[in-house]
Amino acid sequence: MKKFLALLLTLLLLVIGAAGCAQQTQAPETAFTPISTVALAQETPVGEEALYQAGTYAATARGRNADLTVSVTFSDSAITAIEVLSHEETPGIGDMPIERLPKEIIEYQSLAVDAVASATITSEALLTAVEDCVRQAGGDVDALKAVAIEKEAGELVTKTADVLVIGGGGAGLAAAVAAGENGASVVVVEKNAGLGGNTKLAGGLINAADPERQASLQMSDALKGTVQEYLDMEPHDEAMAKWQEAAKAQFEEYLASGSTSLFDSPEFHMIQTYVDGDYYGKPEMIEALCSNALDTIHWMTDRGLQLAEKTKTAQGVLWQRAHQATEYKSGLAFVDTFVKTIEHENLPVEIVYEVRAEELIVANGRVTGVKGTDVNGTPYEFYGTNGVVLTTGGFGANVEMRQKYNSIWATLDENVPTSNSPAITGDGIVMAEAIGANLIGMDKIQLLPVTDPVTGEPGTRVGNGTSPYVNKEGVRFVAEDERRDVMSAAILEQTDSVCWLISSRPNSELDENDVNAYGYSLEYLIEAGKVYMADTLEELAVQNDLDPQTLVDTINKFNEAFDKGYDEEFGRTVFDPNSRISEGPYFACLRAPAVHHTMGGVEIDTETHVYNTSGEIIPGLYAAGEVTGGIHGGNRLGGNAITDAITFGRIAGQNAAAKN
Repeated sequence: MKKFLALLLTLLLLVIGAAGCAQQTQAPETAFTPISTVALAQETPVGEEALYQAGTYAATARGRNADLTVSVTFSDSAITAIEVLSHEETPGIGDMPIERLPKEIIEYQSLAVDAVASATITSEALLTAVEDCVRQAGGDVDALKAVAIEKEAGELVTKTADVLVIGGGGAGLAAAVAAGENGASVVVVEKNAGLGGNTKLAGGLINAADPERQASLQMSDALKGTVQEYLDMEPHDEAMAKWQEAAKAQFEEYLASGSTSLFDSPEFHMIQTYVDGDYYGKPEMIEALCSNALDTIHWMTDRGLQLAEKTKTAQGVLWQRAHQATEYKSGLAFVDTFVKTIEHENLPVEIVYEVRAEELIVANGRVTGVKGTDVNGTPYEFYGTNGVVLTTGGFGANVEMRQKYNSIWATLDENVPTSNSPAITGDGIVMAEAIGANLIGMDKIQLLPVTDPVTGEPGTRVGNGTSPYVNKEGVRFVAEDERRDVMSAAILEQTDSVCWLISSRPNSELDENDVNAYGYSLEYLIEAGKVYMADTLEELAVQNDLDPQTLVDTINKFNEAFDKGYDEEFGRTVFDPNSRISEGPYFACLRAPAVHHTMGGVEIDTETHVYNTSGEIIPGLYAAGEVTGGIHGGNRLGGNAITDAITFGRIAGQNAAAKN
């Protein structure tokens, strides 16, 4: 009955809107281009004016990566079919609105459908194309947008499994797979319409000391000096002294061998993570992270993840130990690997989408489940008889929480964008705190240095994040291999708090199809004004109101530093083999810092048990990923987040399955 009333209201609104026209029952010939005519699904009653010119129409709109084309079929009174004919949207992101929105438009005969969170660009493109088709068919777009969509809440839904995972990002999927492979049944509760969380939006780097993939990378004298500096530091505590002792023995053995390959080890990784997190990270957590990192890599590759033959560096990685997938763009590689593992191994994992977890259920002092609500208002209760794993992410998209806890930056208000999914709003932290969980490091909020100044998205660029940063005066101002907080602070001090990221074709990170590392096409980026391209540096400078000679001199100095392996001006020592700005075309992207990672969250131990404010384990509750605190300290190394999420997600899944 509600659907009938909604349809009746639609018809009334459209008829009223059409009444103001001069009795025109058909749009001009130039207003529509029908591809084919279909049998009418509904007939307009005799004597009433048709709402559409029946037929099938096509339209194209710019999506996230490229054009998206749809066809829409109309009877004279309704939208009867919508088909996406072609698109190049990122799998796992763009396919969510493509799957859902056409069904809702047809079901409700409305254009007031909600965009899919974390896939808004694709959602808006699809809606724009459908609107175009409506106009071609002589329909009233404004009237369709005015049709309210009412969704009816259902009765309470209850689901039970051995292990309950709250959040379907990298940590949650790692937990689900690990629990499933250990014989437990699993229910994953996901707030979004698709899996991945922040993991699928990330650059897709995962850190580990890896002798095999680091073997072909060269060790310069400057890099040797960097290692020695860390080894000679006054140890902050016994844990650091232990790591230094081990790393010194490793480094001495390395030097004695005469090797020219890049030096690295789990202990050196630990030292960098601890020191460059300002010693706020818990040593036992850092040791667990770095000592398990390579095993995490192998666990993923055993399940089909394909990684590049060489490691690399990127923004704030500090060393060439970051691994990147070869067959995917961004962090979708990790998400898809888990999804395929669940399917191929036929693991007992059920995923429930679009339910927001709201309250942890505690019975007799033990966490047993969670209460939540779906998009229609239907209440849910989920139970994990062996354990509940909290993997809901941080709070980078929650402005109120950012402002509440921020003690580092001048402001993190709504004017500061975020690179995060809109769904990353601290839900798990709030729920855990409500039952007495201890929060740690909540003021430690990281900015990503070079993101889109308007949206905060890191991927609307070409060039590695360690390409030269040039201010509006055309000069470099910071070492691009520095910590993320150092680089972000330096950018904020420049004119308009922005910088230009300069790159050339060899270090553009564009593939053979001119698609960047995040899945954006070069054509789109240029058309959207995100990237500027020129055959010479002088031309590039003119495009961006920079002094040509100043830019040329700046890049020449950078290239000289690359050739020497050491940047005398700013102290940079880490250069990827393709860092040199060598040959055109040349690219420039305007960049600014954005909220990227919240290092604080619930306190856990190395087995991922959650602690309460009295320092006691909360029975039944485990946590992993960005919802936790105490690992990265005051500054997270680039590439450590996914290592963290998957390493501790796996541990949480194993322990929850075994009820450890």
